[in-house]
Amino acid sequence: MEGLSPAAFRLAALTLELVERHKLSLEAAFLEAVRKVGAKEEGALEVARRALLKFAEADFLLKLHGMGGLPLRRRCAFRVAYALMLSGGEPALAQVESGLLSGRLRQLLTRRGLERLEAELTRLPPIERIAISNSFPPWLVRKLAEKMPLREVEKLVKACSKRTVWVRANELKTSVQKVARTLEKVVTVREDRDFPELLELVGVEDPPFEVLKLAERGLAIVQDKGSVAVVHALGARAGLRVLDAAAAPGVKTSLIQQLAGNAAEVVAVDASRRRVWEMRELLSKLGVKNVHAVVADAATLKLAQKFERVLLDAPCTNSGAIASDPALRLALWKEPEVDRYAKLQASMLANSLQHLQPGGSLVYSTCSLLGEEGEGVADAVLQPERLNPSGIIGEPGYPGFRCSSRVRRLFPHIHRTTGFFIARYENPPE
Repeated sequence: MEGLSPAAFRLAALTLELVERHKLSLEAAFLEAVRKVGAKEEGALEVARRALLKFAEADFLLKLHGMGGLPLRRRCAFRVAYALMLSGGEPALAQVESGLLSGRLRQLLTRRGLERLEAELTRLPPIERIAISNSFPPWLVRKLAEKMPLREVEKLVKACSKRTVWVRANELKTSVQKVARTLEKVVTVREDRDFPELLELVGVEDPPFEVLKLAERGLAIVQDKGSVAVVHALGARAGLRVLDAAAAPGVKTSLIQQLAGNAAEVVAVDASRRRVWEMRELLSKLGVKNVHAVVADAATLKLAQKFERVLLDAPCTNSGAIASDPALRLALWKEPEVDRYAKLQASMLANSLQHLQPGGSLVYSTCSLLGEEGEGVADAVLQPERLNPSGIIGEPGYPGFRCSSRVRRLFPHIHRTTGFFIARYENPPE
């Protein structure tokens, strides 16, 4: 990042500020920052990403020098400067304007300052050290440490510093082989051993432009392996009625019909009219048919018909998606209202069960690392003896729950996926 322009520095700092103020994704925050500034600047997005991976160390350095109360805008500028220092040394800061980085702040970004920081980090309690060294929410590290050994927690946290890019070939419009051949021109491609429609892009953390071109034509879509595993667990096939109870943006909905050859009858529900409209656009682009998109709240939805398959991928903290969106490190630094999410999930799950036909199957999933949003909800709503993990990839659930052995979890450090909880419930026949 040597030679980053002052304009690019400002853009990166504003991106971090928008993430913290409005809990935006990195992409959304960057696009909003570009809109406010009026232009893109080379290198700004990349340095913003690096700053998000190290912002907690920068904040800790400020705190060591009695500057923890720095206004947010200046703190974000310091976070970006810290990332520049780590990647390019002191020369990388040479072009940064004094108005963006005062002399007092520059004095912290020296070899001596970083050596003191490193020494102080080693003195911290293990949970706090892991959190700050990896810019990983401390409350989440603490909760994970209640469920697994601390050395395992550290492996999980470190794995979240790199994203694995998965691309799903849309077999409604093309073949896996054609997508693979196109991508092999620019990146190493590895076919997944679990799901034949899925390709791993080796050694990259962002989809190359060729993926975006394929996506624009509806031939492929970026979809994490954990998300794909959820849909496979559902077992949808031609001729079945399927309810996707929290469907937007429609990526899982599209895979349901891909696996069913467009021959299932799918009702896709979401509470947001805007997101339903966007879902319809995506499904049309992907060539998906036989989907009835409905604006409704899955917690109160009342449909006359029953379904052989029900999918509830419920709204959650998104704590499992930190590897795919580094902005979540900052957005989730303060603990969210986990209990509020859990109550909503339980309400949606209980209502979704009312739409399951006797003999049918329901899959409940969350992109969360928290037991409160996975095993806790399953224990509260589902009969553990009716849960069937057969054929679902992943590890058993966290210990201490009635459902633990009958549900599955996916972890970044084990499966190279986002963190997912998956439970499949089988309704008894009449």
